[in-house]
Amino acid sequence: ILRSNRKPPSSSSTAISENEQRELLETITSNLPLDKSSISSTTRFLFGLLRTAIILNASEICRDLLERKIRTQLERATLDDLLVPSYSYLNETLYDVDLVERILAHFLDTLEQSNTAVVEADGKSPSLMLVGKLIDGFLAEIASDANLKSDKFYNLAISLPDQARLYDDGLYRAVDVYLKAHPWVSEAEREKICGVMDCQKLTLEACTHAAQNEWLPLRAVVQVLFFECMPIYWVSIPLC
Repeated sequence: ILRSNRKPPSSSSTAISENEQRELLETITSNLPLDKSSISSTTRFLFGLLRTAIILNASEICRDLLERKIRTQLERATLDDLLVPSYSYLNETLYDVDLVERILAHFLDTLEQSNTAVVEADGKSPSLMLVGKLIDGFLAEIASDANLKSDKFYNLAISLPDQARLYDDGLYRAVDVYLKAHPWVSEAEREKICGVMDCQKLTLEACTHAAQNEWLPLRAVVQVLFFECMPIYWVSIPLC
């Protein structure tokens, strides 16, 4: 049997290769423009660079730069972009929730400081509402993670301003998934989690579902009925 004379790469050469990749990534990142108007990279490409930076254990400066570049076009991101696995053993959750929290914080800071943000006649920002829908989708996706603490879910849900959501249906869906996936949480925790929703911003469809949802605490059901459903039910009752 003929054997190859090629020797497997040593651990030192592998380490050098990883160092070279890391240095190349950090060089690329440092030369990417931060301004949204001049950036030519797609959001998916930036998230790909960020995932690679995490895997290669790139410098904190490199990762922070990528997070800040992503903030300029977060409204263009998809749910798949946000679902970055937790590569560190320090994170108990399946996906890196802290990463999304930081990027969202960067986005909100930029939106608050910018004087060029597009605002419609009703005072709402289209980019903010797109990000709001994106974060609600992310919340619904991570809500089934058994290791996701209620405080982590709560803090991310309330981090968006009220103007980010026209309706709270997406937020209600995330709450519903979380309560079903975490039946062991206390009554106080369930009430706190439900507190992220504004019952007056639920559509009729969400309101009807919530009124019959056995996972919701009684106080939340009463609020839903009071703010949205009860007037409809009264109209539907035939007069004697």
